Amino acid sequence: MKFTITIFFFFLIGQTNNSSIVMEEKTELAPCPSSPNCVSTQEKRRRKRMQPIPFFQEPIAAKVRLKNLMTTYSRVTLIEEKEYYLHYEFKTKLGKFIDDVEFLFDKKTKQIHFRSASRKGWGDFGKNKRRMKKIRKDFKNNTFTVNPKF
Repeated sequence: MKFTITIFFFFLIGQTNNSSIVMEEKTELAPCPSSPNCVSTQEKRRRKRMQPIPFFQEPIAAKVRLKNLMTTYSRVTLIEEKEYYLHYEFKTKLGKFIDDVEFLFDKKTKQIHFRSASRKGWGDFGKNKRRMKKIRKDFKNNTFTVNPKF
């Protein structure tokens, strides 16, 4: 009898109401580290800060447009996708280093915030900044060049 009651007790504890689970919407990107291999639109330090990418359609349409643009770049993998968030990995041609690029769609201000950072090392020779300038330009001009150089 004691064994049956214990199993029933664990069964009741394990029950959850899925309708009460609310996914938190990400509103901020992680700050850049002190190393010079990171840029972000939400960064407070001037030399690491870049301007967000404006969009003029619905956020979901802007997300689809950005995802289409990202497919034109080589050595890029989509890691995580949420309603207003995208996380990509860029692998460098030499050394096979990985850079993380995150996009956050602000539906109120109609801007795409981003953060691009190298996972390892200290410097990046300006690679993250060049990459994000290229992505901003291509998104703005709607020019999707296959395998662009950063």
